[in-house]
Amino acid sequence: MAVLDQASLAPREDLRPYAGKWVALRDGYVVASADDSVSLRDNPAVNDGDQLLPVPAADSGMYVL
Repeated sequence: MAVLDQASLAPREDLRPYAGKWVALRDGYVVASADDSVSLRDNPAVNDGDQLLPVPAADSGMYVL
């Protein structure tokens, strides 16, 4: 298992346009987005090493992963 520096996991762009969606990050930048994780994984732009995460909706309040 690879050990990752947590700073490398931080998004390097504003994720507000993706509120309520799932995004795939590569080197901190969005490479794809979708309404759910399954659709995102099925997107050909997404690689095995990409980080997949949900972006909370603006009105969702506290959000813990």
